[in-house]
Amino acid sequence: MQKFIFFMVILAGILAFSMPCLADDTPDVYCDGKIIEFDEGPYIIDGFTFVPVRGLSEALGFKYSWDGTNKTVIVVSDGISAWIQADNRSITINSKSIIYSEKIDVAPCIIDNRIFVPLRFIAELFESTVEWDAQRGAVVITTPLGDGSYPEFEDVYDEPLYDGDNSSIYIDGFIPPEEVTRGCSYIIEGDIGSYFPIDRVNIKVIDKITGETQINETRFDINSSVYSLSDIDSRIKFGTLTIGDKVMQITCVDKNEFRQSFSYDFKITQPVAATIEGEIHMLWPVPSSGLITTVFWCDNPFCHSNGGRTNGHAAIDISADEGAEVIAVMDGVVKMQGEGNFENGKTGYGNFVLIDHGNGVETQYSHLYSINVTDGQIVKAGDIIGGVGNTGNSTGNHLDFYITKDGVRCDPLYYLDIPENARCWEECDVPFFEKALAERKK
Repeated sequence: MQKFIFFMVILAGILAFSMPCLADDTPDVYCDGKIIEFDEGPYIIDGFTFVPVRGLSEALGFKYSWDGTNKTVIVVSDGISAWIQADNRSITINSKSIIYSEKIDVAPCIIDNRIFVPLRFIAELFESTVEWDAQRGAVVITTPLGDGSYPEFEDVYDEPLYDGDNSSIYIDGFIPPEEVTRGCSYIIEGDIGSYFPIDRVNIKVIDKITGETQINETRFDINSSVYSLSDIDSRIKFGTLTIGDKVMQITCVDKNEFRQSFSYDFKITQPVAATIEGEIHMLWPVPSSGLITTVFWCDNPFCHSNGGRTNGHAAIDISADEGAEVIAVMDGVVKMQGEGNFENGKTGYGNFVLIDHGNGVETQYSHLYSINVTDGQIVKAGDIIGGVGNTGNSTGNHLDFYITKDGVRCDPLYYLDIPENARCWEECDVPFFEKALAERKK
């Protein structure tokens, strides 16, 4: 019996030592001369003053949010944010886009379903000073402004940073598209940001009628709190979207796996071909072949053996043997040549030559097997500039040829000298071809 009583006394002593001290046994906490009225706590744990993060944040003017699943609190103030997890001594800090981790002496803990944090560390992290007032037996906090307030926050902080469905992720400077002309480039301007390091950003475009995902691009391991949406280069892919109503979805996921998606409705419209004033004489670009495999903006969904998907583009395709001569259709200067890529805005075209003919008129010759000219070279109508090939996004040897007037595509069939042996491979292209011939004869 005496041994049992002795054991219970020792156990009670251990429990008393391990449990936090009650609020009545702990000092008051003042902030800029005003006492902070905590609804629970503070506690003394291992010699450190712990307070509920909510009460401390409200007193100091911080914004905070709570992720109960991960037992994590997010505290944000004036360009500084901290990710604080219960029972974890390592705190992730994002101070004005500089991200680092710092270990504290005692880990935050949960008491009565609330997270408590070490007062001194959190207050000093956000540039307050913490002192002991022996006369009053109190902890005294002085904030940067000296009155318990902090600079005004942007509107994005007005709502909880995490409410179980949304996180502290926002879009800044982004103007949603309303209409994008098919075949034209579209650059996504603006930034997407988070108050934690961003892990990945995805841009997706979905057709509202078919539900088909037509663009799906992701950038991984960004590890920054702000990411420029223009770095996801969808210009070329936007140019190939089918006509109709679309949904653009921008999704950001931060390092804590908080996720936010933003959706915008817009439409891809049929372009209106530009016209070139005056008499224009252009040679046929592939003298050895008149086989047209795709005409300008053929959008018949039952055409081109493509499973019902539209296949039109603002150019014409001329099929020919590999290496067949490609000639300049008019006098001009080679503006650009080489292999298409994101840097030159010619992704998918493979080997190409772009010629400036003056007065805003340019022609481009794509998917070439070989290139016979250099940048800045003067060419005459009929000069050989390359050979037909199958480079870039191509499924067979052909020349993709287009004309622009002041940057807007023109239908080549209205300006080229069409040879007598010219014909269409696809029956559905014939009406477009015959219409162009009839217009040319007027």
